[in-house]
Amino acid sequence: MHRLTRMGLVALVSMGALVLHAGSARAEEDPGARALFAAGAAAAEEADYAAALQSFLAARDAGLDGPAVHYNIGVCAWNLGNLDLAEQAFLETAREPAMAALAHYNLGLVSRRRGDTEAAREWFTRALDAAGEDDAVRQLAAAGLAALPPVLTGANAVPTPGRATAVFLSAAAGYDDNVALLADGELLGVSELDSPYAELQAAVAAPLPADLSLQAGAFLVDYADLPELDQRGAQVELLYTPRVAAWRLELGGRYSLSQLDGERFEDQRSLLVGANRPIARNWQLRLRLRYADIEGRAPYEGLTGDRVEAALRLRRAAGPNRFQAEYRFETNDRASDDLSPERHRVDLEWRRDLARGLHANLALGWRHSRYETPQVSWTERRTNAGAGVGGPIYGAWEWLLRYDWADNSASLAEFEYDRNRAFLGVQAVF
Repeated sequence: MHRLTRMGLVALVSMGALVLHAGSARAEEDPGARALFAAGAAAAEEADYAAALQSFLAARDAGLDGPAVHYNIGVCAWNLGNLDLAEQAFLETAREPAMAALAHYNLGLVSRRRGDTEAAREWFTRALDAAGEDDAVRQLAAAGLAALPPVLTGANAVPTPGRATAVFLSAAAGYDDNVALLADGELLGVSELDSPYAELQAAVAAPLPADLSLQAGAFLVDYADLPELDQRGAQVELLYTPRVAAWRLELGGRYSLSQLDGERFEDQRSLLVGANRPIARNWQLRLRLRYADIEGRAPYEGLTGDRVEAALRLRRAAGPNRFQAEYRFETNDRASDDLSPERHRVDLEWRRDLARGLHANLALGWRHSRYETPQVSWTERRTNAGAGVGGPIYGAWEWLLRYDWADNSASLAEFEYDRNRAFLGVQAVF
């Protein structure tokens, strides 16, 4: 474990800036890792935070695992605007009791920079409570709290948004060897035909007063060789996300519509009840229940009916790794029994941040569906896997290369298929 010494003030209150910590290494630690740490410190002294970050990440990957290396990763990521990595690094730093108060303060800075004043207030308060005899951290935490908008009550209450507005944009081009018609985010049918395609997506999440937010999105998919399967879609959702003790509740209503070849084929109205909270170390639990009232347009009237979906998700962020596991159970009561499956689904996803801003991810999924009709009953078992890699282009923009594969086996041979899909695209979050 690294022992830490201060290098001047740990933060500058007036600017909200962070200053690096130096760390001594144990004799048994790898000399190469120590050299990488020293190179990172030297680059940081010159304010070359990009080079410093790469050196600190390399030192961590080479075996250094004390709070000094995690803290310095967080500082560099903060200066480069990579708030997700900064948050992960400061959470790791907080595992060392001697560094917890300072790490909590820096997590408050991250939340404040994101526009999440409620989370910032919680982190600054935790830093103040944990500061003990550390006057510097105690003063910083108190100043951080004082800089936040006041919490008013009663007739003078003025709710503030929980987060800043976020916008997502993406564009991609690729090839699909078994073009599919989508409904409810799931395959409705496959064409057994292949085609190049282009896809555009846009989404926005805007905070509103009183723990409310408005989210909206739209997409379009154009197939070069199959224009009759060109698809459009849009949705809007109002969410209420109050905090109750350690839980963040989710209550929402959504309306969405889909088009096929320029004609409406599905409308959907849904209600959401959910909650999420941190559990254990670096783990996040989310529970969700969504009810959807679906209207299928001619000639897809068989889609009309209800769907209920329950989901449990576990997510962990630790250092450069993020892991997610999700289980979903779904029941359907549609006008067509052929479109009314009972489903179990498990999805696993792993992402790792690499050197030079690159990242890679792997995904694996399994879905079991059972159909009961007056004439016949059958089951389907779909396995899917995917892999992707991406990296920075300029500013918020990054490139992404991805390949997805799916194999659907069924007790009725007519419902068996496989699918391969690959694309190259760009995306950004502002």
